[in-house]
Amino acid sequence: MSPRAFRALRWLNRSHGPALRLTFAGLMAVTTFIITGRAALAREAAALCRGDRFATAMHRLRWYLTHGWTARMMPGDVPLFDPTSDMDPGTVHALADWLAGRRGLHADLARLYVLARQIRDSRDPADQQALMQRFETQASDLVRDIAYPDTRKRVAGKSAPQFTLDQARAALSAIQSCDLPFYVISGTFLGAVREGAFLAHDYDIDVGIDIVDFDEAKLRHQITASADLAYINASDHLDLTRDPDGLWTGQPQPALIRVMHASGIGIDIFVHHPDGDLSWHGSAKHRWDNSAFTLADYALSGLSVRGPADADRYLTENYGDWRTPVTSFNCSTGTPNVSFPRNPSALAEQLRTALLPGRPTDRQVAALILWQEGYLHRTGDRTTFRFGWI
Repeated sequence: MSPRAFRALRWLNRSHGPALRLTFAGLMAVTTFIITGRAALAREAAALCRGDRFATAMHRLRWYLTHGWTARMMPGDVPLFDPTSDMDPGTVHALADWLAGRRGLHADLARLYVLARQIRDSRDPADQQALMQRFETQASDLVRDIAYPDTRKRVAGKSAPQFTLDQARAALSAIQSCDLPFYVISGTFLGAVREGAFLAHDYDIDVGIDIVDFDEAKLRHQITASADLAYINASDHLDLTRDPDGLWTGQPQPALIRVMHASGIGIDIFVHHPDGDLSWHGSAKHRWDNSAFTLADYALSGLSVRGPADADRYLTENYGDWRTPVTSFNCSTGTPNVSFPRNPSALAEQLRTALLPGRPTDRQVAALILWQEGYLHRTGDRTTFRFGWI
């Protein structure tokens, strides 16, 4: 991330005065109404600014710009963003009404996000079942030409940006300066154990915190107070389960907070949850299970850190043969302990990634997950989509 982008994140997430909030609320309302023609969407955009949620408001505006009549004027990729995030049901209905008049693949995929949100919000089993059938029908129309990926071709990992030792040390030191009991996990912990240093091919820093110690408001405050950190976003993990009345429902759990260091290095903070004799962490699209662990002290490139005490067990669960270095890694396909939530919103995101032009590796991984998890099926000369957990 460039220094300009870092400064923009810092500005968007700081506290803004009443005059600036009202000014931006008016601008957001007018712009949103011009793009969508929906008063409810304009009111919601203004409310975000009045509530000092400038980052969410700007994400929403960019999404409207790339999906409305202004799309042809917008350079670059369409943002990966759930447009229904934090919307109330009435506003979601207005969004669905606007999208009904839009055409093209982007609009078709956006409608899946809306259906996913309506499925999650429904409290009537029959209505929810009808919405899920609509989701299946619309998704099947989109995936008809998706073939099973050629697994003979190696699924590559992310391309690592420049990740110097000094930058990594500075980023980890900055997050350690927050007054919360973080510990290193995943690739960052692997580097500490196997090499005593950050992995040369890594592209971010992974830290964990137990749910009993997690205080989101305190974390946001300390990130804002640090001159070297910028808050990006947070995502919850949701896994739907069926209740006795036949309704698929679930409670979102705090999962991942993404932070950016001034050097451009990303820091992923994973909230760890107990589940019997397991400790799990995840994101909106993933869940990783480990045996419950205690912590011990380690050295990482001269820094004192905490990490899982039984390093061999933890790393074997995460990577299998963790002693053999690899230079290309994907968290969706390279971790034996990964699973994927039964969550229509997460599926809408997987479908979007698999269908839109973009990085071939991301498309291949998303398609592979959809096939292997039983959502895609070949029927005759076309592929169809079904919720495998209904």
